[in-house]
Amino acid sequence: MGYHNVSLCRDGKELLAKAKFEIKVKIFALELYSVEYLSQSHWRNGKLLALHSRTNENGTVSEVTAKRLNDGLQITGPNGTEKFQGELIPTNHWNIAVTESSRVLNTITGDVNSVRMRDLGLESVIAEGHTIKARRWAYTGDLDNEVWYDHDGQWVKMRFQGKDGSTIEHVCQRCLIPDDKITNR
Repeated sequence: MGYHNVSLCRDGKELLAKAKFEIKVKIFALELYSVEYLSQSHWRNGKLLALHSRTNENGTVSEVTAKRLNDGLQITGPNGTEKFQGELIPTNHWNIAVTESSRVLNTITGDVNSVRMRDLGLESVIAEGHTIKARRWAYTGDLDNEVWYDHDGQWVKMRFQGKDGSTIEHVCQRCLIPDDKITNR
């Protein structure tokens, strides 16, 4: 039905994160649903410097940008522009720092969502054809989502409800990459 790719590239103290996913639901040649998502974010010392995301869901396009201000972010999305004081983790899910957050930047709507992250404990997850232990976290509040991170803090699984009520799972196929193997420029 689709794919979800995340790539991380270090350039000195900066990190470039790219996330891309695509889902297409078809019956024979008839496309019933499609979503394409692309996000690029720049980080320094664990802080978001800039972000641009674009979502095309069944032909409806939304874009979100965020850029660093002195002590916060200027966020522009489909509902306008706002300034946020403090730090935010975007909803790209690769960054385990989200588990310490009570507010996140929704990269599809541009909204700052209030969330409570609940630790649901360790579970066995199949990633890269191996069974590994991963900690399961649930977003509650403005978002309803579950994510799993392995013992190194790498994202290995996500589950959420589609708009039609179906359950969508993203399970990592190639994800167990040691930090020292992240591409450097």
